[in-house]
Amino acid sequence: MNAFRRIQALRSHMARYELDACLLSSPENIQYMSGFQAITYSRPIFFLVNHTSACLIIPALEEDHADLTSTGVEQLRVYYEHPEKVSVAGSPLDHLKQLLSRGTRLGVEFSAITLRMADTLRALGCQLSDLSDTLKSMRYVKDSQELDCIREGGRLCRYAFEKTLEHARAGVSEMELEQYGTQALYELLGDDYPYSFSSPSCITPSGVERTIMPHVYSSCRRLARGDMVIHVRKPAINGYYAELERTFFIGRPSDPAKRAFCAMVEAQLAVFERVRPGVPAADLDQAGRDVLRKYGYGDYAIHRIGHGQGLGRHEEPYLSCQTDMVLQENMVFTVEPGIYIPGVGGFRHSDTIIVTKTGFENVTAFPRTLDELTFDL
Repeated sequence: MNAFRRIQALRSHMARYELDACLLSSPENIQYMSGFQAITYSRPIFFLVNHTSACLIIPALEEDHADLTSTGVEQLRVYYEHPEKVSVAGSPLDHLKQLLSRGTRLGVEFSAITLRMADTLRALGCQLSDLSDTLKSMRYVKDSQELDCIREGGRLCRYAFEKTLEHARAGVSEMELEQYGTQALYELLGDDYPYSFSSPSCITPSGVERTIMPHVYSSCRRLARGDMVIHVRKPAINGYYAELERTFFIGRPSDPAKRAFCAMVEAQLAVFERVRPGVPAADLDQAGRDVLRKYGYGDYAIHRIGHGQGLGRHEEPYLSCQTDMVLQENMVFTVEPGIYIPGVGGFRHSDTIIVTKTGFENVTAFPRTLDELTFDL
């Protein structure tokens, strides 16, 4: 399975850089390396890999969940919170003290580990080395199983979007509107759905004032004629996200809104034309911005043109002017030029695409034109 291959790749990195072990603490990287996916709150989970074993340190409430037969984990160590057993197995730190010896050259995620934890590991005598960039580079390019999950997420996005837009009309609240698609999605999955489905939530800001805030939660605001609406869906399949976003209108848009919307669509299509292996990711950001600047919207394009998709809602590759990333086959990312104009509104489409040998595959292909996305006329 993939977890075993990934652990071997991590061990090759350890050998190359003379590390004795690696300690992972971020949920995404633990799932990527071990296959173990958990809902995490305040209880720490660690994945410790050395040259001969792979050990998962978990709280007792995950003990039945952490199935060794379906992950790359070879050993479980459990810690407890109830007094009947807390003295038997101790704390996560007690386990680490038993597993790490003084002088251990230890790879950790500087991007995820706390300063307190770093100090604790150094107090145990460990010499810390950063694994963050190594783990990012391992996750850049998706394998066939990851791509299958993302494609399935795209299919669910398209289905739920279609069902949502069937109810796009004045008088419906933002939250009420998105629930039509969510309910249809649950009914579609049925009793024998073969994947683990999560993250049914979405956001649906509407109107001139709320759509200029790119990451605002949905509210009870009711849609009115003349509103633009940015609807976002982002389901996760076995932990892997796909993303579909569309701006649509309730009734005919104003002339300034129509002009901004059409510029945004043109920018997205310009980015699509540049996608293929070997192209710098920064060139895609530039392609979208060139279109928006042509129409005078450069100052309103306040975020990068896209971001990677996978176990993270946002991950590498980032389509930004500040990256030196070069596109590779089977990278997955969104293309989402957005403009946010006070007094006019916000406008953003987002599609999730897979880089192919000669171009790209759009797993969230969905109507994008003004005529297709104007409702309740």
